[in-house]
This record gives sequence, structure tokens and C-alpha cells, in this order.
Amino acid sequence: MSKKIGIVTGGGDCGGINAAIEAVVKSASNEGWEVYGIRKGWEGLIFGDMSPLNISDVEGIHSRTGTILQTSRTNPFNYTGDLNDGSYHKRADVSKYVIENARKAGLEAIIACGGDDTLSVIPKLIEVQGTYKILWIAVPKTMDGDIQVYSLGLDTAINRAMQVVEDFIPVLKANSSVGIVEVFGRDVGRVAFKAGIASGADAILLPEVPIDMDYLCDFVADRYNERAKSNNSPYVSLVIAEGTNHPITGKKVYLETGEDSFGHGKLGGIGDKIAKLIYDRLKDDPRIRAHTQTLDIKTQRPTYDVRGGNTLYSDSYIGQKLGAAAVQYLKNGAENGMAVVNFNEHGQVELMPAQKLIKPRPVHIEVLRLFENSGLYCFGRRPSGQDYKPTPIISSSQ
Repeated sequence: MSKKIGIVTGGGDCGGINAAIEAVVKSASNEGWEVYGIRKGWEGLIFGDMSPLNISDVEGIHSRTGTILQTSRTNPFNYTGDLNDGSYHKRADVSKYVIENARKAGLEAIIACGGDDTLSVIPKLIEVQGTYKILWIAVPKTMDGDIQVYSLGLDTAINRAMQVVEDFIPVLKANSSVGIVEVFGRDVGRVAFKAGIASGADAILLPEVPIDMDYLCDFVADRYNERAKSNNSPYVSLVIAEGTNHPITGKKVYLETGEDSFGHGKLGGIGDKIAKLIYDRLKDDPRIRAHTQTLDIKTQRPTYDVRGGNTLYSDSYIGQKLGAAAVQYLKNGAENGMAVVNFNEHGQVELMPAQKLIKPRPVHIEVLRLFENSGLYCFGRRPSGQDYKPTPIISSSQ
């Protein structure tokens, strides 16, 4: 049974992380265990930056977004920077420091809360840890929602993005504008998909669906014209995921060159690219010019805004559930490299190998087709005409 455990949070901050930290500390304290908070993700283990966490340190943090342990996008197998020994490393494997500092601190288990990048480190650490055996347990956290199960931060991020879109619409109405909101999500459109639907955006553009610009522009012009005729306040609202491919080049759009330590570029700017394409095609379109002399397109790119604010009850609740489950799992005998995950359909906590957990999970096209075929939303493509067929529920007694 583990007596001294660590907890580390890596990657982007979001709602639900502090809830998990609070639950881990309280649950472990109830077992008489010591808990050490590791600061700034894997960087904290590279440098041995950790300190004890007591109940008084975490009391009431479950409703706060962010992480009291701070975070970073540090990859110990591909590290760039100075070390305590005065050496400078560029794209080097410094994982030995992670194991050495865990051993020096006497940590018997480490709970890592993170997304696909942070948790991809765990299987590699298990391979290189040698004779000093540490139990590594994962808690899924990423507001991108791009892994196999529900991840902490997703609901809070969707709610924040939804609010941005809803708050934008009165501005668009007042100025007879077309508006584009670009939101986080990396290579998966889950946040854009759900926030767009929840906010009632007219069109939702995703990495999972190639954009047909001819169809999209026709849709925008028709929707603008319809609103102008019906209520004299024409506008069109679009939500786009940052990882959506450019409709002409077929490539993703990046804010800058270079990659982080996990090999990812910094996505951003696809909203502005789409805005220009729409403007160039529709600026002289009679459906637009009938109601305004100049087509006005406004873009927004809320970034860290969607990580802050109040944590939704779901992330606070699930964060505490998974934090408590991780400690109970350690108490009852844990298998290395597993993740505690929440299954919403029946509310139970279950186990999944971290390597399986972090595989990408795109937006479900069948669900998208439901909204598309119902005529509720445009997804930047001509509807396929394929019928949506709900899956029948077959009871176990049949």
C-alpha cells in the first residue's frame, strides 16, 4: 500500500483540476498518507520542485479553475533548457531526473492529471524507471475533449465558449455583421461543435468536415438575406474550431512557426482566413448588397478566456470523483499505467490503460448528421442526404 504519493498537473489549465487535487489530498490524508504537490507539470519532477500538501492547502479549491500546482508543457523525453547541474539541453531525454527525484522524495505512486501529451509520458517512464518501481496513475484532463472518454475541463470550456458566441450576437445584430468565433480544440472539433450548437450559431466548422466554400458562402448569403427580410437585423454567426483545415490549401493554420516539446505547432488564425474568403466572395453578392453597402465581417479568437471563470458543477463533481477513485485504486492494489475514467452513461468510475485513453476521438459524424439533416445547422458542406438512424436500445432481458 502506498504511503507517500505525488500529484502532478500538466498541459493546459482548465476547470476540474483543483477539484481532483482536493479530493486526492483529502482521501489520502484519510488513509494516513502523505501527499506531495509537484509544481509545473513534469518540469517539477525534472527539478525536484515539490512540497507537502495538507488539507488546509486545498480546502475549498474544487470550484476554482486553473491548478494550484501550476502547469507546463514539459516533455522530459524531449527537453529544452538549463538544468540544476549547469548544463543546457536541447531536445534531450532527461527522464532520468524524473525518476531520481521521485526516488529521493520517497514517492511510491504519482497521480498525473493531464491530456494526451502529459499522459503519453507515463508509459515511457514505466519503461525507463528501472529497479525503483513507481506506480503511475492517470486522471484525464483536457478542455479539448480529444481523448477517449470525458476529460476534466471540457464542460466548463464549452460553457465559456458558448457564452462568448451568445454575447457576440447582439454586436452582430447591431452592426449587420457576419461574425466568426474561433475556439480551442486542436485537431478535434468537440468544443466548437457543442458550443456552436448550445449557442445557436448558424454554421459550425470543424476539422472532421472539409469545407465546401461555394456551399458555405451560399448559406451565409441566404441566411443574411432571410434575416434582413424577416426582422431588418441581418447577421450570420459562425463558430470554427482552430484545427479546421483551410478549404483551399487543405492544411492547418498556425500562429507561428516551430513546435513545442511534444511536436505540436501553435494553431490559430483559421477564423481570419475564412473571413477573408467569405468577404472576397460575397462583398458584391446581391443578397448582401441589397441590405448593406459594405459587408462587415467580425472575428473573435477567445483563447485563455475559456479556461477561466467558474468551474461548472460537472467538472467539480467529476474531478472530485476521479481524485477520490485514484486514491482508492492505490489503496486496493493498482496496476501500473492505468487511468481512472468517468463513464457518464452509468456514473461509475472505471479503469483504462493510459495508452488507450489518449488516442484521438473525433466528433461523432452520426450525431453531426442528426443536426445537419434536421436543418438546424450548417457544417460547411452540402448535406449528404444520408438518413440519421437512431440506435435502438435493447434491454438485457431480450
